[in-house]
Amino acid sequence: MRVRLREIKVAKLNSRTVILLTQFVRLARVREGANLKMQQPDIIRRVFRYAAISENPDLIVIFMRIRYQLIKYVVKENLENPSFTTYPNVA
Repeated sequence: MRVRLREIKVAKLNSRTVILLTQFVRLARVREGANLKMQQPDIIRRVFRYAAISENPDLIVIFMRIRYQLIKYVVKENLENPSFTTYPNVA
């Protein structure tokens, strides 16, 4: 079974990941007028989609950190086959 981004609940994530998500959402809203809110039930999926089209280097760096934290979460929780690509031998 694959783990989908919309199935990951923000409440289950560690504080570092939540802080990074909050920073991403705030920066995207202020600088680019993005329609992102932390209260949205599928905020993680929306962040991934928004980061794919964003050209803002600050957002890209924050997104890379979010992605790294989510990979650690998936590995720690022994969730199988995430829907996003993981590179275990990098970084």
